[in-house]
Amino acid sequence: QPEYNKDGTEVWFSVWSGQEEESAIVVVDDRTRKLVKVIKGERIVTPTGKFNIYNTVNDIY
Repeated sequence: QPEYNKDGTEVWFSVWSGQEEESAIVVVDDRTRKLVKVIKGERIVTPTGKFNIYNTVNDIY
Protein backbone atom coordinates (compact mmCIF):
# COMPACT_ATOMS: atom_id res chain seq x y z
CA GLN A 1 0.00 0.00 0.00
CA PRO A 2 1.44 3.40 -0.91
CA GLU A 3 2.16 6.10 1.60
CA TYR A 4 2.61 9.87 1.22
CA ASN A 5 5.47 11.89 2.65
CA LYS A 6 4.74 14.72 5.13
CA ASP A 7 4.31 17.34 2.39
CA GLY A 8 2.06 15.10 0.30
CA THR A 9 4.34 15.56 -2.69
CA GLU A 10 5.75 12.02 -2.91
CA VAL A 11 4.23 8.56 -2.80
CA TRP A 12 6.33 5.71 -1.36
CA PHE A 13 5.77 2.09 -2.39
CA SER A 14 7.29 -1.07 -0.92
CA VAL A 15 8.42 -3.64 -3.49
CA TRP A 16 8.89 -7.04 -1.88
CA SER A 17 10.92 -9.64 -3.76
CA GLY A 18 11.97 -13.22 -3.21
CA GLN A 19 15.27 -14.25 -1.68
CA GLU A 20 17.00 -14.28 -5.07
CA GLU A 21 15.88 -10.76 -6.02
CA GLU A 22 16.33 -7.31 -4.56
CA SER A 23 13.53 -5.59 -2.63
CA ALA A 24 13.18 -1.81 -2.76
CA ILE A 25 11.25 1.28 -1.79
CA VAL A 26 10.10 3.25 -4.83
CA VAL A 27 9.46 6.99 -4.52
CA VAL A 28 7.20 8.69 -7.09
CA ASP A 29 6.28 12.37 -7.51
CA ASP A 30 2.56 12.67 -6.73
CA ARG A 31 1.82 15.41 -9.25
CA THR A 32 3.80 14.15 -12.27
CA ARG A 33 3.81 10.43 -11.39
CA LYS A 34 7.50 10.38 -12.38
CA LEU A 35 10.06 8.25 -10.58
CA VAL A 36 12.01 10.23 -7.98
CA LYS A 37 14.18 7.51 -6.45
CA VAL A 38 14.55 3.78 -5.90
CA ILE A 39 15.98 2.92 -2.49
CA LYS A 40 17.76 -0.45 -2.53
CA GLY A 41 20.47 -2.15 -0.58
CA GLU A 42 21.25 -4.99 1.79
CA ARG A 43 19.22 -3.33 4.56
CA ILE A 44 16.06 -3.33 2.41
CA VAL A 45 15.26 -7.03 2.80
CA THR A 46 11.66 -6.49 3.88
CA PRO A 47 10.88 -2.86 3.02
CA THR A 48 8.61 -1.95 5.89
CA GLY A 49 9.02 0.86 8.35
CA LYS A 50 8.78 3.62 5.77
CA PHE A 51 5.80 4.91 7.72
CA ASN A 52 5.45 8.66 7.82
CA ILE A 53 5.76 9.56 11.49
CA TYR A 54 3.96 12.89 10.99
CA ASN A 55 0.92 11.19 9.45
CA THR A 56 0.85 8.53 12.16
CA VAL A 57 1.22 10.92 15.11
CA ASN A 58 -1.39 13.32 13.70
CA ASP A 59 -3.77 10.53 12.63
CA ILE A 60 -3.91 11.77 9.03
CA TYR A 61 -5.20 8.46 7.67
